[in-house]
Amino acid sequence: MNRKLIFITIGLLLFSLGFLGYKQTTTGFLLDKSIELEGGNLITISFSDAGFFEISDLRDKLQKEYEISGYTTTSAIETQLSIECSEINIGNLIDDINKTLEIKNYGVSEIDPKLSSEILGEIVYSVIFAFVAMVIIIFILFRSFIPSFAVILCAFSDITITLFLMNIIGIPLSIATFISLLMVLGYSVDTDILLTTRTLKERGNFDLQYRSAFKTGLTMSATSLVALTSILLITGYSSVFGQLASVLIIALLIDIPNTWIQNATILGVYLEKRGR
Repeated sequence: MNRKLIFITIGLLLFSLGFLGYKQTTTGFLLDKSIELEGGNLITISFSDAGFFEISDLRDKLQKEYEISGYTTTSAIETQLSIECSEINIGNLIDDINKTLEIKNYGVSEIDPKLSSEILGEIVYSVIFAFVAMVIIIFILFRSFIPSFAVILCAFSDITITLFLMNIIGIPLSIATFISLLMVLGYSVDTDILLTTRTLKERGNFDLQYRSAFKTGLTMSATSLVALTSILLITGYSSVFGQLASVLIIALLIDIPNTWIQNATILGVYLEKRGR
């Protein structure tokens, strides 16, 4: 392992922090928000005779023409089109859709911006609480500042860089992607605890312990990536499950260098200072 590579992970973290800071300053929040967190109208449409690909093509067309957010949801019964919009004539939109694909029925749900603001506040508090709880548990588990700091820094890096890439790709913050961000903490800490436990608590050569942990951790990550990629391919990027899977895939890929380069380098230097 080339320890100089840690400067790449730290540089990406600092760049992501700068971008998110700019986003917060200019827009008031780190991420674009979905309709359920911003307020507006949610239109759910069922079609008389249309398949998944026809509905997906219609969704893409509407997103370009009306600049709205849309996604498909598939069940054992049918595939529906969900559209998130605010300042738009719903009647005209429905007429245009019906000209392309015959609508069987549709429903419009209005989401109060005030309620959305309250939900967003709860989400922010939940993330902060989860992170603080993780910090406390990590310090109790390892009872040493440097190894604990390395684990926490890795988890913080995973979340921060994932948020940055969500902005770049265009994945909004929703209840589904919020859940995936909480899961990111679990995935991150899982591999970091594996690495730290193998190298810190098990006596032996650091490089050998590192290779053993790396093999196990990479197998864990690869298994999760295959499962999440399957979900993404089946449900599509614009679906709720697709966006959730997308966030987790991004985070898992980011976690690999953060754990096996950044965290490992900090642990390696720490153990050298201790004479191991």
